[in-house]
Amino acid sequence: MDYVITFTAMFFVDIVFAYYLKAVGNDKAVKAGLWASIVVLLNVVAVISYTENHYMIIPAVLGAFAGTYIGVKHNRVDSR
Repeated sequence: MDYVITFTAMFFVDIVFAYYLKAVGNDKAVKAGLWASIVVLLNVVAVISYTENHYMIIPAVLGAFAGTYIGVKHNRVDSR
Protein backbone atom coordinates (compact mmCIF):
# COMPACT_ATOMS: atom_id res chain seq x y z
CA MET A 1 0.00 0.00 0.00
CA ASP A 2 2.90 2.37 0.72
CA TYR A 3 4.09 1.97 -2.87
CA VAL A 4 0.69 3.07 -4.18
CA ILE A 5 0.61 6.08 -1.85
CA THR A 6 4.12 7.14 -2.89
CA PHE A 7 3.34 6.71 -6.60
CA THR A 8 0.09 8.64 -6.25
CA ALA A 9 1.67 11.44 -4.24
CA MET A 10 4.42 12.00 -6.81
CA PHE A 11 1.95 11.63 -9.67
CA PHE A 12 -0.13 14.49 -8.30
CA VAL A 13 2.95 16.52 -7.29
CA ASP A 14 4.05 16.63 -10.91
CA ILE A 15 0.59 17.38 -12.29
CA VAL A 16 0.22 20.24 -9.82
CA PHE A 17 3.78 21.40 -10.58
CA ALA A 18 2.84 21.74 -14.25
CA TYR A 19 -0.01 24.06 -13.22
CA TYR A 20 2.37 25.95 -10.92
CA LEU A 21 4.79 26.56 -13.80
CA LYS A 22 1.95 27.68 -16.03
CA ALA A 23 0.76 30.16 -13.37
CA VAL A 24 4.30 31.49 -12.90
CA GLY A 25 4.72 31.85 -16.67
CA ASN A 26 1.45 33.82 -16.84
CA ASP A 27 2.49 36.12 -13.93
CA LYS A 28 -0.38 34.91 -11.72
CA ALA A 29 1.29 35.36 -8.31
CA VAL A 30 -1.57 34.27 -6.04
CA LYS A 31 -2.44 31.28 -8.20
CA ALA A 32 1.24 30.26 -8.37
CA GLY A 33 1.52 30.57 -4.60
CA LEU A 34 -1.48 28.32 -4.07
CA TRP A 35 -0.15 25.71 -6.50
CA ALA A 36 3.27 25.86 -4.80
CA SER A 37 1.65 25.20 -1.43
CA ILE A 38 -0.09 22.13 -2.82
CA VAL A 39 3.17 20.91 -4.37
CA VAL A 40 4.95 21.12 -1.01
CA LEU A 41 2.09 19.43 0.85
CA LEU A 42 1.94 16.49 -1.56
CA ASN A 43 5.71 16.22 -1.78
CA VAL A 44 5.99 15.77 1.99
CA VAL A 45 4.15 12.45 1.72
CA ALA A 46 6.60 11.08 -0.83
CA VAL A 47 9.72 12.40 0.89
CA ILE A 48 8.78 10.88 4.25
CA SER A 49 7.99 7.63 2.49
CA TYR A 50 11.26 7.23 0.59
CA THR A 51 13.50 8.44 3.40
CA GLU A 52 12.13 5.63 5.57
CA ASN A 53 12.38 3.00 2.82
CA HIS A 54 14.77 3.59 -0.08
CA TYR A 55 12.84 1.19 -2.31
CA MET A 56 10.06 3.79 -2.35
CA ILE A 57 12.21 5.81 -4.75
CA ILE A 58 11.08 3.48 -7.56
CA PRO A 59 7.34 4.30 -7.33
CA ALA A 60 8.25 7.94 -6.66
CA VAL A 61 10.21 8.16 -9.92
CA LEU A 62 7.50 6.34 -11.87
CA GLY A 63 4.82 8.59 -10.37
CA ALA A 64 6.85 11.68 -11.22
CA PHE A 65 7.19 10.59 -14.84
CA ALA A 66 3.51 9.73 -15.21
CA GLY A 67 2.39 12.93 -13.47
CA THR A 68 4.61 15.14 -15.60
CA TYR A 69 3.45 13.43 -18.79
CA ILE A 70 -0.23 13.84 -17.90
CA GLY A 71 0.27 17.39 -16.57
CA VAL A 72 2.04 18.57 -19.70
CA LYS A 73 -0.47 16.89 -22.01
CA HIS A 74 -3.40 18.39 -20.08
CA ASN A 75 -1.85 21.88 -19.98
CA ARG A 76 -1.23 21.70 -23.73
CA VAL A 77 -4.95 21.07 -24.29
CA ASP A 78 -5.91 23.88 -21.86
CA SER A 79 -3.74 26.46 -23.64
CA ARG A 80 -5.29 26.02 -27.09
